[in-house]
Amino acid sequence: MGKYAFLMIFLFSVSLLNNAKSDSLSFSYSNFGPGQEFNVGFLGDARAVNGAIQLTRKDETYVGGLTLRQLSVGRVVYIPPVHLWDKTTGKLADFVTEFSFVVDSIGSPIHADGLSFFIIPFGADPSVPKNSSGGYLGLFRPETAFNSYNNQIVAVEFDSFGNEWDPEPVPTAAHVGIDINSLESVKFVDWPINSVPEGSIGKAKISYDSYGKELSVVVSYSGIQPAVVVSVSQTIDLRTVLTEYVRIGFAGATGDSVETHDLLAWSFSSRI
Repeated sequence: MGKYAFLMIFLFSVSLLNNAKSDSLSFSYSNFGPGQEFNVGFLGDARAVNGAIQLTRKDETYVGGLTLRQLSVGRVVYIPPVHLWDKTTGKLADFVTEFSFVVDSIGSPIHADGLSFFIIPFGADPSVPKNSSGGYLGLFRPETAFNSYNNQIVAVEFDSFGNEWDPEPVPTAAHVGIDINSLESVKFVDWPINSVPEGSIGKAKISYDSYGKELSVVVSYSGIQPAVVVSVSQTIDLRTVLTEYVRIGFAGATGDSVETHDLLAWSFSSRI
C-alpha cells in the first residue's frame, strides 16, 4: 500500500511539474471532510477521518472509546510542486502557511512524540522514512538524522517529548523547533502543550520573508486564560538548502507513549 501510494503521487507529480509555470500558489482547506476536494496524498498511517487528517492512527474500541496506536507514523503531502525560488533570476518566494491542529494525550500524563511541517525537494521520495517513529517524528531515518550532508529538508517541529538530542533542559521540555537538514533544531522555543487543556486547538502560522530571509513561526491557543502565544524565527537562505521546486507537507509520529496528531484546517500561499 505504501509503495503504491508513493508511485501514484510520483507519477501525478511529474505531470504537474511539467506543467508548472505559475510563480504564485494559493490554497485553503477549511476541513478534510467528505465532499471536500483537497489535493493531498496520504502516506504511512495518515488518513482523513471525521473532517480531520489523522497523521497517526487512533482506532475505535468495541465500547466506543479510542485507543492510540504506538509506533505510528504518517505523512500527508501537497501533491503539486511549489515554486520556491527562480533559478534564472535567483529570486526567492515569500510564503505563509497557517493550520489548526490538536495534540491530545487522551488522559495520559506522559505522551509523545510530535508533528511537523516540512519542505523537501520536489524530486525527493516523500514516503515515510524507515524506522522514523518516536523522536524521529516521521522526518528522518535514525542513521542519517543528524548528518546534515545526507539530508535536504527544512522543518518546523512541534515536539512534545524531550529526547537526549533535544534542547536543554531534557527530557521534559516540549518545544517548537526549526530544523535544517538535521533533527537537531537550530532554534527553538518552549511549547506549553502540557499546560493547555486537553483537546485544545492550536493555531500555527509559518511565514518566510524573502527580503530578510527570515523563517518565522507563531503558535497560539485562544479561548483559554491566559492566552498562550509562542514564537521563534531563524534567518536562512532557502536557496542554499532546497531545490527550485519543492514539496510541502506534514509528518507525525508516536513512540512507546502516544498522543493524537490531528490536522483540522490548512492554508498556504506563496509568490515569487
